Amino acid sequence: MVTIPDAVAGCEAFAADGVTTGGADGLPALRLPCLTGGEDVALADLGGRPALVNLWASWCGPCREEMPLLQAAHDRYGDRVGFLGVNTEDTRPAAVSLLTDLGVTYAQVVDEDKALMTALAVPGLPVTLAVAADGRVVDRQVGEVSAERLEELTSRLAADAGVP
Repeated sequence: MVTIPDAVAGCEAFAADGVTTGGADGLPALRLPCLTGGEDVALADLGGRPALVNLWASWCGPCREEMPLLQAAHDRYGDRVGFLGVNTEDTRPAAVSLLTDLGVTYAQVVDEDKALMTALAVPGLPVTLAVAADGRVVDRQVGEVSAERLEELTSRLAADAGVP
């Protein structure tokens, strides 16, 4: 059994509300298990709030590099924008170790079979998706996200939600 640090958030904030649809511009209808346990997360319905979704793995160098930026953005915008990590094609112990080492606290789901990455038809990790409150993917960054690009994505989501 892998011990998950108490600092890593559960996935309750992403409980489906039945309203978010996203349609053809949304995330695929996949359900992924929350790293900390509890209810699975339905990616097509992230609970009716804007969200930044980041696909990553512990073995991915650029993922490791950008994770502190994502945590800093979560610290700044987490009360207005949901942050969801998608640990992709990885082992739980390796994922937990990296999250612990880097002090990451936002919610994480597990995608061992890289189903989301395959559905998005992206060539590799990391991938960062800006998902509007209505479930539409309004922007994406394939490859390591810079501080400037991350600020652009998160501030856009906060503004689209009507929260500066």
